[in-house]
Amino acid sequence: MDLARLEKPYLGATPDPAAATREAMQAAKDGLIPLVEIFYSLQGEGLRSGQATVFIRTAGCNCDCWFCDTDFRVRLTLSVEEITEEVRRIGNDCQWICLTGGEPTILDLSPLCDRLHEQGYLIQMETNGSRPQPTWGVDHITVSPKNRQGARLDPWYLQNATEFKYVVDSETDLEDAFAGVCAHGKPTSLQPNALNPQAARLCTEAVKAHPQKLRLSLQTHKYLQIP
Repeated sequence: MDLARLEKPYLGATPDPAAATREAMQAAKDGLIPLVEIFYSLQGEGLRSGQATVFIRTAGCNCDCWFCDTDFRVRLTLSVEEITEEVRRIGNDCQWICLTGGEPTILDLSPLCDRLHEQGYLIQMETNGSRPQPTWGVDHITVSPKNRQGARLDPWYLQNATEFKYVVDSETDLEDAFAGVCAHGKPTSLQPNALNPQAARLCTEAVKAHPQKLRLSLQTHKYLQIP
């Protein structure tokens, strides 16, 4: 066990992450995709911040980050066609879909990705980067590494990710982010942990110190009070 995971009490939004993930995997075995929600909003983080996006939030996760602000318990289970129809219904001609979680890569979403691409959508995936999914053909991959929370980054993402985003709570997280960008050279954002009032200062000073390597990412959807 990573001892770093024991440093903080669990404050995540999912009451029992392991139970939620077991329920999600059982739903997947039954041939449906376990979801938390599907909604239309603006992407609030990373390189695509500000763009209209339909979010497909899957249930379950292979990581139990103490700071996670998402309740990833199963709320509904839908087929590929039902999801595609809902995307069309709420999307108002929006081109971008974001697969997020939880952790979407614990599920087999290849049929869903194929169907969405057939319909002309572009797909972004938000992932902790522990499980590569090269057959999905995702157009934009955002990796938020969670090595210290038990989800080891798979080397596939070093070559295939579009961007990296690190949640920062301490100097140790900054060290991880800087080591990461030196390894992969991809656009790299620092995102302050919303539970730590000092995190924004840490991120700001780090970006100023390394302007060619790092940038700041804020959860702008929270400031706008939108989903």
